[in-house]
Amino acid sequence: MEKGILEKYLDEGHSLNKIAKITGKSLTTVRYWVNKHGVKSKLPTFKDQNKSEYGEKRFCPKCKKEVETRKFYQRRGKQNSSSYCKNCTTKKTNERHRKLKSQMIEYKGNSCVRCGYNKYQGALEFHHLEPDEKDFNPSHLKKYKFDERIKEELDKCILVCANCHREIHFEIREKETL
Repeated sequence: MEKGILEKYLDEGHSLNKIAKITGKSLTTVRYWVNKHGVKSKLPTFKDQNKSEYGEKRFCPKCKKEVETRKFYQRRGKQNSSSYCKNCTTKKTNERHRKLKSQMIEYKGNSCVRCGYNKYQGALEFHHLEPDEKDFNPSHLKKYKFDERIKEELDKCILVCANCHREIHFEIREKETL
């Protein structure tokens, strides 16, 4: 690529991604030529965005504390622009995941079908009776709402404690070796 073309697009404020789309080249190719020609982008760097946009610290309305700007997640393409700090965001996400798992466990009867264990939900797992029909693992789901799709998948499973789950898989392996 010609140096003049790259400089023109960069002066207009285009990102390397945008330049790749405009020119029909890959992003890797555009990066190669930017480095080869030693052309600098006029866009603010990651560090500049952190300082100029939000300053050094921001107020988190969830924990009611002044927190360093770098401790906020990216949101809608803007660095450190999430509403809550990373700690609060993580806590809220974990709460939603626990609530969803509680709903799934309740749907499946609240205890291990083999031994009746029901003390700690983190030790309860979903075992697919027919692995070929498995669409997804309910425990690894990144959803927050208990809906029909989840119920359909849970209908293919039994609820077992971690110990019984390991025993089930041991028994399956034993049968396969016979």
